Amino acid sequence: MATVNLLPNANVPTVVNDWSLSTGSDVYALIDDDHTGTVATDSSYLSSTSAGSTCTVELQDFSESHSAINSITLVTKAGNNGRGASFTLETKLTSPSGDYYTESSGSQAAHRNYRTQTYTTRTTHDGSNAWTNALLNSLRVRVDLDAHSGGTTRFTYCYVTVDYDLPVATDNSIFFGTNF
Repeated sequence: MATVNLLPNANVPTVVNDWSLSTGSDVYALIDDDHTGTVATDSSYLSSTSAGSTCTVELQDFSESHSAINSITLVTKAGNNGRGASFTLETKLTSPSGDYYTESSGSQAAHRNYRTQTYTTRTTHDGSNAWTNALLNSLRVRVDLDAHSGGTTRFTYCYVTVDYDLPVATDNSIFFGTNF
């Protein structure tokens, strides 16, 4: 098995966003890198001070050679360092033709560091049919600030990990010299 992370796509404009941008005008650029410091030291993020903010981005295409797509897993990183504050994200894996899965991060307590939320691993897109290249290449992630008790919630990272099997080698593909 192998994995690859699909980040927000720089080549496709953001579908929807009403979070505040920390800098610039490109949402994907603010949520496509992992910030390992504290919430207060990050300069590349989306932020909101009230529930109801939403952001939807398309992801990079899945272009790996593979024999099967085993599963996908959504990961977000957000935080709020307001004393006594908490927040809840609601995420959706979606496409232009409809939603696949909706899941909550659960209530996240304030902390000086970002909270990484790893959501349920999904082996199918509808409960019975496997993921395909076409489905992954139209995949969008929607992140809503579902609950917010105070301070400023920052959203800094988002990606989908694709777990896949490498192509099966055939006898003709054995490296020359290894079968002597």
